[in-house]
Amino acid sequence: MMKQMRENTKIILWIVVIAFVVTIFAVWGLDLQTGGLGPQANVIGKVNGTEVTPQQYQTVYNQISAQYRASAPDGSLSLTQQEQIREDAWNTIVRQLLTTEQIRRLQIGVSDEEIVTYLRTSPPNEIRQYFVDENGQFDFAAYQAALNNPEADWTAVEQLARERIPLIKLNQYLISQVHVSEYETRRLFEEQNTRMVVNYVSFPISSADVPESNPTDEQIKTYYDDHTDDFARTETALVEYVRIPIAPTERDKDDLVYTINHITGRIEAGDDFADLARTYSESHTAPVGGETGFLGRAARDSLVMDAVASMKIGDVSQRIDVTDGAYVVKLLEKKTEDGNELFRFQEIFIELTAGSVTRDSLSTLAEDVQTAAAADGDLNAAATAHGLTTEQTPPFAKGSFVAGMGFVPSVSRFAFNSEPDAISRVLSDEKNFFICRVVERKPATIQPVEDVREIIVTKLTLERRKEEVLRKAKAFHRTAAAPRISLHESSEQYGYTVARTDTFTVPEPVAGNPGFSAFAYAALALDDGAKSPPVESGDAYFVLEFVYRSEFDRELYVSQVQALRDRLFNQKAQQYIAYWFEKLEEESEIVDLRGAY
Repeated sequence: MMKQMRENTKIILWIVVIAFVVTIFAVWGLDLQTGGLGPQANVIGKVNGTEVTPQQYQTVYNQISAQYRASAPDGSLSLTQQEQIREDAWNTIVRQLLTTEQIRRLQIGVSDEEIVTYLRTSPPNEIRQYFVDENGQFDFAAYQAALNNPEADWTAVEQLARERIPLIKLNQYLISQVHVSEYETRRLFEEQNTRMVVNYVSFPISSADVPESNPTDEQIKTYYDDHTDDFARTETALVEYVRIPIAPTERDKDDLVYTINHITGRIEAGDDFADLARTYSESHTAPVGGETGFLGRAARDSLVMDAVASMKIGDVSQRIDVTDGAYVVKLLEKKTEDGNELFRFQEIFIELTAGSVTRDSLSTLAEDVQTAAAADGDLNAAATAHGLTTEQTPPFAKGSFVAGMGFVPSVSRFAFNSEPDAISRVLSDEKNFFICRVVERKPATIQPVEDVREIIVTKLTLERRKEEVLRKAKAFHRTAAAPRISLHESSEQYGYTVARTDTFTVPEPVAGNPGFSAFAYAALALDDGAKSPPVESGDAYFVLEFVYRSEFDRELYVSQVQALRDRLFNQKAQQYIAYWFEKLEEESEIVDLRGAY
């Protein structure tokens, strides 16, 4: 087993990648603050009866948010990112618990010998970082010396290994179900490297001459019965809500003007523009001192570009007000290419946003509305009392975009974890506060045939067009497939046009089709001199004739075969473990109560 485990360290641990597993076990029981979940939230979810506490959730949230912050230029997180982290944290916990269940079910254990061997031969990254040489490389000798030090306490590291090894074993068990054949490897090589040329005749589906006639009720009912799953409607919710826009006030505009004037004053006093841009600018160019490279007129607001165009090299503008903020720019260079003016300049952009005082004031208003609505369940009355109005969403599915609101995961969680007439806490996205009331929830169902009649009529009409075009394509192919007759000769009999491709490979677009099209795969399958039966690809049927295929390059294949095999293996392993988790989740009882708090 340890030999397999050592070999497995060369392969991506897909069980870890897909599960997004972090080091939960080391801090699972710590008594941390709940970070925004109300004090009444003792349990925020269950996975097959196992309770998830706010402390567990917050621990994982903190770990993931630290990773997000490390990759952010200023270490800050937008509300959208925070929402994504909440979802990542929940999914991580669910999959960690499901993984732990499966380790128990499969009776995967860990012996002391395995722990020793693992630590001696495959030290985890959490430990490697403490044993690096002056070049920043892992110092294996120093690590071994520490392992052999009788004074060193390795209890925590042994616990880490005891938790990590079952994951490695489970990973090994799962990927042992994945196999890559020689046929698959060669097929991938040929897709990437075989260049082809074909002649073809196209039969656009839109060209079908189908008499106008409506399907009968019986035809519609037959199609409906044969395609019931196509008309399944997921569970939906409908909410009434109050929106309080987080909009900047005149005070925020005054603060913006003050900031910009302060910056221009420092520039006039001799401060370096690039240093000020790195310090103050909220443009993506801030890290490079506001340097834009050459830009055309359309690259910035017309007010900015008009100001730039009127400046001399080295000039610094005054404040340039635009809809979402204000700029100060310094012109570095200008030129003309192909009749178009191009400008290279430095910029400092300050966004006009609601300041902390404004946000606090609007947050207080939102809390007042929520408190009043929660007291008697009447959101409309609470809104009216505070000079606001309510709106109502159309029915929406869980986790989907909501017309009128946008993508607000917290609203979706609340709606699908609450009963009708429930009043939410104050929810928010980047631009709004929301207070919601669940109006109704409709369970998943099959839409009645009356509601999808027009869809079925459209589909049946398309089927008739395809049948007519395919009939013509088959009739042509019967003639074209005869021995010693070319596609051109057959086409002349029918008055069709033959086209020829340039050389192409399977991943490349061809004949109006995108890469990896049915057209390309049909061409790859053609034998020398053969013609294909009609192939549906995109919005047409095609009959193809072999013209040219490059020779199989065995030497190149041998040089690439291991990389191709590894690529296929990793793809299949990732897909298999994603499928494994999906089935686990389908068969498990997962209760998400986060929306209730």
